[in-house]
Amino acid sequence: MLLCLLVLAAQTQAPQRPVLVGLDGSERSLPAEQLDTADPRLQQAWRVRFSGASAAAVSKEAGEIQLWSGERMRGSIKAGKDESLVVQTGGGVVLVLDLDELDSLRFPAHIPDLWSRPLEPAAEGDRLYRRAREALDVLEGGIEGFSNEGIQFHDQRVGKKQIPWSEVAGLFIDRASGREHKQPKIEGVPVALDLADGGRLRGGLVKLSAQGVELKRAHDAALKIPLDALLLLSVEDARIAWLSDIAPSAAGAAAPFGDDLGMTWPPRIDGSVGGGTLSAGGKRFARGIGMHAPSRSTWKLDGTWKELQGQIAVDDESAALAVRGSVVFRVFVDGKQVFESETLHGGDAPKALPKIALAGAKELVLEAGDAGDGFAGDRADWLELTLQR
Repeated sequence: MLLCLLVLAAQTQAPQRPVLVGLDGSERSLPAEQLDTADPRLQQAWRVRFSGASAAAVSKEAGEIQLWSGERMRGSIKAGKDESLVVQTGGGVVLVLDLDELDSLRFPAHIPDLWSRPLEPAAEGDRLYRRAREALDVLEGGIEGFSNEGIQFHDQRVGKKQIPWSEVAGLFIDRASGREHKQPKIEGVPVALDLADGGRLRGGLVKLSAQGVELKRAHDAALKIPLDALLLLSVEDARIAWLSDIAPSAAGAAAPFGDDLGMTWPPRIDGSVGGGTLSAGGKRFARGIGMHAPSRSTWKLDGTWKELQGQIAVDDESAALAVRGSVVFRVFVDGKQVFESETLHGGDAPKALPKIALAGAKELVLEAGDAGDGFAGDRADWLELTLQR
């Protein structure tokens, strides 16, 4: 299995001042020139935030690529041959992916406006969604390989077909293979990199410096990623966990008009409820939960967590609406309300949550309220929520 990363020439950007975030949530910024470490924890940093200046390079035609490892990326298909696929991401990198790494490909721009059903994997075998005018054909069978022109696919009904890239809306690799359960061995400090274009890569950190991040993956490829392609570096340490990585036991969608009209806003993981990147006070965030007021989500805990940290805000998406939005944030632990915010509006800077004590707790509930003045524009962001042991 091979994954090669070649960094394209970066455009001139304003000097970076990364923000180092400690295990206790404390923050400090420093010039990028002072970054030089193979383990940010030596500088009391479990997370490092970046401005992600290169995000605008993502094409509307970009595909959304998911790997069995849980990594993801957004990019344009540049070439394909046999079981290898070449992708150029919006962050200015080129990746060569092997078929055995892939979980799914999606091309949102190729999905007809009239198509309302979600794209989903098959119960068995590979599945390909092909655009046919204002509808999608669903092909089921097996993928035979890639080419520069498209995907070679064997459909159970009509046999082998070549599907042009311009007609591919989605491809799902057989989930019954068990490949998603393989955990690659990581050398070095394990980190996750959230990219400015919405992608996420994992591996062992070789070095963090002003020149970028050097990442070593299980297949020994050396990855070099410039700082302006990054939003966040986080150390994957058992003492800390992202709440957005933990599936809620209940996550109600906001339905202020009632369920009959079908106008609902389900919560979104690591994205705004409107479908974009989490953004508040003019800053972008890679991790968090987007909700629309009024709604609430519940998590079952095992009693081993010490506290919850994070920030709250009304997403900047509200600035494009006729109203700014107004949200009251509430936190409940084991059925007891432990926090209620002041009313926050769109355009306000994010507010830090007080540290929420969780020792021995079995249930955590996050609630976004409409502040009593209607729900228009009430796009709530729970930003960088982390659990500490």
